[in-house]
Amino acid sequence: MKVLFSTDRVSENSVLVACSSHEERCMGVLGHLPRWHPQCVALFHYAESNPEREDNHRQMLDRVTASDVPSHELPYSNSDPTTSLRNSIPVLQEIFEQHRSASIVLDISGMPRQHLLMLCQWMIDARYWHRLMIVYSEPSNYDASEYMPLSFGLSSLQQIPGLAPCRNACRPIHLILFLGCEEDRAMAIYDHVKPHRTTLIVPDASYRQNLAGLTQHFNSDLIKLVGLQRVHYVESIDPDIVALQLQGIAGTSDSRSEMATIVAPLGTKPQAL
Repeated sequence: MKVLFSTDRVSENSVLVACSSHEERCMGVLGHLPRWHPQCVALFHYAESNPEREDNHRQMLDRVTASDVPSHELPYSNSDPTTSLRNSIPVLQEIFEQHRSASIVLDISGMPRQHLLMLCQWMIDARYWHRLMIVYSEPSNYDASEYMPLSFGLSSLQQIPGLAPCRNACRPIHLILFLGCEEDRAMAIYDHVKPHRTTLIVPDASYRQNLAGLTQHFNSDLIKLVGLQRVHYVESIDPDIVALQLQGIAGTSDSRSEMATIVAPLGTKPQAL
């Protein structure tokens, strides 16, 4: 259920898990310090070079320090996600066990989708999910000047480690492709998978009116190729509604289906969640 974040909704008996990014909104929750005073903060620090992210990371640490909240930095490399997550797990476990009665507040605003999904799967497996509150700061706009995409092409296509079994190669593929603002990436996935059936998911109820139609614009060639009849409009920021809509699209039968399903989450982070 989607609710607006406020300090009245979260207890101070909480642990905040967050990460820095190049976007200013990664500091959204920390902006509530010191009105909200969690027990400690675990802050992921990505290894890949990005001056804007490094500046935001320093500001986040400064805010935590100024509020006298204990903090732990967790190094993480997107080029080696499984090793990075494995190295961070003992630190997170120690924090969660030290604050056993505390809620876990996970800020996914600046978190890459692969990291987000791997971390959530571990928290389910480790039985921390019942303590979890997930928060997300919406973007006011996207840096898409001159209608240029945010990334180009596809370096590789991989299954997210630990999340799901490999598809059965003997069945035709149904590709459910959540669209964002990166047509090159979406088109490359479509070309690589060569699906028998494709369903395109467009975020509905955009964050801001100025973002309406942006996804369709960036993915116009792919939409024409697949056909408008294969486009579905799905809620953009409420994961519960997304799950219900996705069940309606993909089906919920436990019996063997005629197709193997691949989901590519290039849409919003709440949709991926």
